Amino acid sequence: MLSRNEEKLDKIRKDIEKFGFVIVEVGEAIFEGLKKFDAKEFENAKNMLRNIEANANAIDNDIIMSLALFGAEAKDLRELISYLKITNEMVRIADNMRGFAKNMTFYITDANYFHIFKEYVLQLYKSSIGAVTIAVGMINSKDDGENAYRKVKVEESKSDDLYSILEKNILSALGKELDFSANHIQILSTMRKLEKMADRCVAIAKLVLYAKSGGELRLY
Repeated sequence: MLSRNEEKLDKIRKDIEKFGFVIVEVGEAIFEGLKKFDAKEFENAKNMLRNIEANANAIDNDIIMSLALFGAEAKDLRELISYLKITNEMVRIADNMRGFAKNMTFYITDANYFHIFKEYVLQLYKSSIGAVTIAVGMINSKDDGENAYRKVKVEESKSDDLYSILEKNILSALGKELDFSANHIQILSTMRKLEKMADRCVAIAKLVLYAKSGGELRLY
């Protein structure tokens, strides 16, 4: 039978995993919107994120309560502190998704020139949401997480490369279509949110490894 502290830890772990998979679901809705150029999918995604901060705060309050009441031992303390940081990273990923969906609603309805970048954006987004899915799956996994961590790093590296290619193409287009220069820069800024998502997934993966095995924590 699990102790009261172990039961609380298990609940927190499952709550964070559930919270993470809501973000994955939002990410998949946005991806459908990208593939179909359907603004309704972006609106649905933004609505799904409406209570994300409140949900994160509820989990954080449970973590703080556990720290205060149950006298966590070293391993449990390390795990709880890691979870506090993980919820923060997840909220920031959700913020990136919200901003991305908001901007994409404009691009697919009023900016025909965006179509020339669509394939790069799809690939970049696929890598970013792939990193989110793998990182979330690590949280309640029973293995040591090393293999999943490497997969997150691969997706993060792919997103960096794809962003660099997209940046090069957009900067090249700037020289040919000066009338759209501000819009091109805005597209680049929006795509930067995807790269940031992948970076935050690496941070989550590192936190999970730290929670499981300890050692030295370096997020960035």
